[in-house]
Amino acid sequence: MSKTIELPSLLAFDRKLETSDALMFAGNWQNIGNDDATWRKIAITKRYNRSTQSAYGIDDAKKSEPNPVASDSDDANLPHDNDTLKVMFSTRIIGNIGLPFACNEPSFEELLSNKVNEFKEQDKLETLAYRYAYNIANGRFLWRNRVCAESVKIEVYQGEEDEPLKFDAHAFSLQNFDKNNVDSDLVKLTKIIQSGLNAQDDFTLLKVIAYVKLGNGQHVFPSQEMNMGEKGKVLFQLDGCAAVHNVKIGNALRTIDNWYTDNAEFPIAAEPYGAVTQRGQAYRKSENDLYTLIKNWLNEKEITSDDKNFIVANLIRGGLFQGDSKKKKG
Repeated sequence: MSKTIELPSLLAFDRKLETSDALMFAGNWQNIGNDDATWRKIAITKRYNRSTQSAYGIDDAKKSEPNPVASDSDDANLPHDNDTLKVMFSTRIIGNIGLPFACNEPSFEELLSNKVNEFKEQDKLETLAYRYAYNIANGRFLWRNRVCAESVKIEVYQGEEDEPLKFDAHAFSLQNFDKNNVDSDLVKLTKIIQSGLNAQDDFTLLKVIAYVKLGNGQHVFPSQEMNMGEKGKVLFQLDGCAAVHNVKIGNALRTIDNWYTDNAEFPIAAEPYGAVTQRGQAYRKSENDLYTLIKNWLNEKEITSDDKNFIVANLIRGGLFQGDSKKKKG
């Protein structure tokens, strides 16, 4: 009987979608495509508001007092003479998929690399590349800034001299990957991303620009900083410009996993346990989590093509995926 293959005590993968922070600017819809138009940095401002207590369990004596948490918070808006938000970021798509950054068991590394290479020969990473491309085309990376926008245009540049690929974000779905799936620029973007993922010791660089028509003076939503132990909301900015964290952009691009259950209602980010913190759920708690599926794959147990896509999506995500240490404690 052959030995069961277990996860090594050291197994790490580099991130293969390396995304920059996104900067946020203000301008006007009619100036899209006008190189001479001025797009202004969106500044973070302070709000000093008097607000009521609304948290559950507040003592009666305090219910009429102002809420100190909301009295000193950051905010961001379009100026009153601008109706459009411009969001810019870049992403590198890096090759060598399936090759660990670190692994202390060469036989495991060889076996996993062979399995991934077999998968690449069969699917050619087309499914994953298509879904990453779709999440650029639908503007998922805009998060709350996309909600109720009158219009959303996306431009994707591979080189400074090339004409951009263009998308109307509302023509694509946030719930699935089927709507408008034959769009010619989506097909082109898929091939570009697929080429980057299939590269050896090389990468593909994309620049993404989104234009979001919200209305004059409307609220915009940069990333919120973790502000442990402090009162008030702190928003992310770079060099005086409102911005979105690169991790948040990356999370949106890899929101491709609707394989976690049959008839999934919505996609979630590719995560080892399918964790969605805002819903308090882990959609892959056991049996179909990353670690179980990797071991099943390497031990020649039957897994589906969707399972393989999920595994490879996590290798593209990157992270530490080792098992328990085999060292004996003294």
